[in-house]
Amino acid sequence: MFKSILKVEAQSRLNYFKALGTGKIILYLFLAFILLVMLVPAVWMVLNIFLFNAEEVLIGKALLLLSLFLVPVLSLFLVNGIIKEMFMDKNIDSYLVLPVTPRAVFSVKLFYQFTFKVLPVVLFISLAAGLTLSARYEAPMLAVSSIVYFLFIGALSTAAAYIVVFLVTKVSSARRVGEILTLFGGVASVLPYFIIMAGGQYLRPVINMMPNVDFIFSGFLYDPEMLKYILLLLVFAAASPALIALVLNYVTAAFVKGTATAGNLEHKKTAAAETGSPVRALLKKDMTMTKRDFKEWSAVLPQYLFPFVFLFLLTSNPLIYGGESSSDDQVLISIAFAGSIMISLFVAAMNTARDARTYDFLKMMPVSGLDIAKAKYLYNFITITPMYIIITIIIYFILDVPVTTLIYAVGISVLLVLTIAPLGMLLGAMNPVVSKKNPAQRLDTAANIIISVTIFALIFLMGYMTQFTVGFNGEEYVLKHGTMLIVIGVLIILSILSYVFLLRKTGAKYDEGYNITYKD
Repeated sequence: MFKSILKVEAQSRLNYFKALGTGKIILYLFLAFILLVMLVPAVWMVLNIFLFNAEEVLIGKALLLLSLFLVPVLSLFLVNGIIKEMFMDKNIDSYLVLPVTPRAVFSVKLFYQFTFKVLPVVLFISLAAGLTLSARYEAPMLAVSSIVYFLFIGALSTAAAYIVVFLVTKVSSARRVGEILTLFGGVASVLPYFIIMAGGQYLRPVINMMPNVDFIFSGFLYDPEMLKYILLLLVFAAASPALIALVLNYVTAAFVKGTATAGNLEHKKTAAAETGSPVRALLKKDMTMTKRDFKEWSAVLPQYLFPFVFLFLLTSNPLIYGGESSSDDQVLISIAFAGSIMISLFVAAMNTARDARTYDFLKMMPVSGLDIAKAKYLYNFITITPMYIIITIIIYFILDVPVTTLIYAVGISVLLVLTIAPLGMLLGAMNPVVSKKNPAQRLDTAANIIISVTIFALIFLMGYMTQFTVGFNGEEYVLKHGTMLIVIGVLIILSILSYVFLLRKTGAKYDEGYNITYKD
């Protein structure tokens, strides 16, 4: 029975990959290339250098920190898939009308979740750590114990993800839980940037703060002692399948008893009609949707963490990203440029593509495409600008810069939102995607590639973009006020041109009709 369902699921996933368009295949290959060229070597190098050269007392602390980091991050990555597989995907209902047991169905679902989302990560980490420690202590057996231990961490992460989802769905609807936990999953997706970019600069102080757990790891993961090694190897090898079995029993029992879908409440509200301009009415509609629909936050909020990634890159690598100057003034202005461009482009595109879900309704309304575009423009400005000003103020308190630099940074951020938001709106209106299983998937392959390339370009060029704004006064690097005023003047002109031309082009897209891709 398990094998039969496994074959069906395997064929389903194979059919999905066969149906992929050329553009999406190129995007996946591009992301895989970035992963293999940047992420994998960086993690391997950090683990290898640290574990091979660190004092023995720090190895156990580092392994504890790595374990505490992996469990929540992997659990949050799993949440999205669990919500889709267990609640939003209707194929479970189809399985359960067949002569198969619920346990077999959920066994296959759990198997795929673990195999595709957890196993590659824990195997890679275990090999990087195990092979390094094996070479340090000249004990090949440490590679085996490392694999067994990190497989246990993977099982623990899987168990934590399933338990969290099924516990919280008892007090709220599965859809609402999915929206909230997707937000935390998005935040978790940004965390590795901090860890990878930090390298050894901030890693050592954090490791020093961790408690000494030599009594657990010593003799098993490093400095092997045969008796302790065999004992813990058996314990962790038995604990992993035991955890998975407990989760499987819990999931099966929850579905059979019908407790997993508890908490779906229906709220009725009285409707109130107001008169006003079309732009005002459409703006109010967007604001109301955002306030009551948490997945709007989960789709865009994690992107607001990237300015802090930029902050770390510029402050820790000034020679790479900022040329010869390492002025805090330039750092703040660079973040204002890079962060506001990235966030305005991505968030405006996502907010505009959201209208594909209600496009038929918009077409029936007595409003022009330009009115819809103006309302969306105001909505993007109202939701993006305050958030980015708050981020700029936070970074201002981190850096040592005068208030005038903060004023320049805020002014540049506001003008760049006004300039870039219409471009993001145009990208979002080109070929939006509507997906019931993954509402946050709104942009087509072309838009995703454009935004991804823009982000990578900003990461490598953000320091150089603002070199012309900094001068040396004989003692330190300072901002050129005349140049800053010219930059602000140019941005004012560009924001006006963007509003006149790009906004009208976006309005024309509404009038012409969306080329919508429906999925799921």
